[in-house]
Amino acid sequence: MARQIDQDKIKRIKEATMLTIVENGIEATTIAMIAKNADVSGGYLYRIYAGKQDLINELYYEKMDSIYTEISFLLALNESKVENLIKAFIQNRIVNYINEPIASQFYYQLLHNENFTLTEDLSKKGLQVLARIHEIGLKSGEISESISLYQVYYHVFLYTIDYLNFKRKNIFDLKEKIDNDVEFLTQNIMKILKS
Repeated sequence: MARQIDQDKIKRIKEATMLTIVENGIEATTIAMIAKNADVSGGYLYRIYAGKQDLINELYYEKMDSIYTEISFLLALNESKVENLIKAFIQNRIVNYINEPIASQFYYQLLHNENFTLTEDLSKKGLQVLARIHEIGLKSGEISESISLYQVYYHVFLYTIDYLNFKRKNIFDLKEKIDNDVEFLTQNIMKILKS
């Protein structure tokens, strides 16, 4: 008889993984550290996941899938202009950074680590989303024909996440508020995509 998986433990493992990686970095984090922070045995963790990479990959895939699903939803609401979609995406990232700072920092680290790539299905889903944004932007005149799908991805997704993370780190100790960030980022991205 197969053992039941305790969903509460899985949730604790995922939360502990994100926190441990944010605090220690991806390479320094071990399964033992995650298990301790999740208050589960290392054996239990290995029963569910093949190893640290498998666990982190699952979290990464879940996050990317949720972002692509979010963008698909926003596309359905904004079928003729990309500016509103980009603005809503930025607003959602800010809300995410405020409400889930550990998850946001964890995701930021994975985006900048070359050991993490998407599954073939997620790559296809992401490409479909990008192609739709690109197509709408070309038709509405908001995106220049010289802008590639990679450039759309970078400027809409990564630029927003990098900017928010940079601001969160506050390396200059400026105490700036995020009140104007949605408009600032939206206008910058729109200028870049149109150039």
